[in-house]
Amino acid sequence: MLLNEIYLELGRQVEDITRIIELAEQAADEANLEGLQLIATNYPLIAAQILNKIELTEQMLDDLGSDELIQLYSRTKKHLNFGIRKKMLDKLIPFITEKAKSIFRRGISSSVSRYINYEPGDSWEVEMTIEKMLGLGKTSPDYESIVVKEPSKRKKSIVICIDRSMSVLQLIHQIVLMASVLSLSVKRDNFAIIEFDSQAHVIKSMSEGIHPEALVELILNIDSGGKTNLEEALSLATEQLKFSTSREKIIYLISDLERTAGRNPLPIIQRIPDLRIIYVKTYRRVSFVDEVVTLSNVSFEELNQNSDLVDITTRLVA
Repeated sequence: MLLNEIYLELGRQVEDITRIIELAEQAADEANLEGLQLIATNYPLIAAQILNKIELTEQMLDDLGSDELIQLYSRTKKHLNFGIRKKMLDKLIPFITEKAKSIFRRGISSSVSRYINYEPGDSWEVEMTIEKMLGLGKTSPDYESIVVKEPSKRKKSIVICIDRSMSVLQLIHQIVLMASVLSLSVKRDNFAIIEFDSQAHVIKSMSEGIHPEALVELILNIDSGGKTNLEEALSLATEQLKFSTSREKIIYLISDLERTAGRNPLPIIQRIPDLRIIYVKTYRRVSFVDEVVTLSNVSFEELNQNSDLVDITTRLVA
């Protein structure tokens, strides 16, 4: 009943702020974080002020789905006190880290790596060996069931450019996971992350090592901004790749491609040998999409609420 009331109020042409505050307080009284997450979509400050007053319990966090918790945190984080931020991060970081590793191990690593027959002395892929044993109906490993991954001879470097404009915030849960999975496809010191709106900033440089948990926190704490300067982001990404000695260099651009600041990015896009665009589809398709989607140096994947991250990311890292 409460959620329906919130939906109705948020759907009105002229919303009653007093009523919004009442509904937020009611959601808090009922320990209903889903209601606060809905209110945070339009009124992040109101939701944050309520969150700062309540006793946020583990049960409340567990009752809210992980995607919704990411949305709630992303929209309210700059208004939250330290204690509430920490409780949310303590729940989110291990969950996202493990989910990203699971996606990479089960859905992607096996698709982009070559597996060879076992010989004595080889290192096993333990999880995949167990899965293969179960599939073959065996209770102990043998030469047929042991899985060995051939060491990769390719060394590659990547730069991940994350659009932080308000229009992509609706898919922040997908973006956090995808950026985390992409980073697992290279060595820790072989990738950089850039955030951008009207200006671009390096938040993880090519030469800097980082643990997966710290990476997740870094991405979760990207603040949403305003305009979108694609040209500056891609220029900065190109500069980062100059610090790498890898033969294979890839730029991943996660954006809705709605250019609202800076110069035309098309000239620099045409000079990038391998640009892989994750197009965050919003309520409308911008004309710039049609200009880049046919370029031979550009790979293009669409990200939406129903996207299969394993499927998309497998194609992106192959």
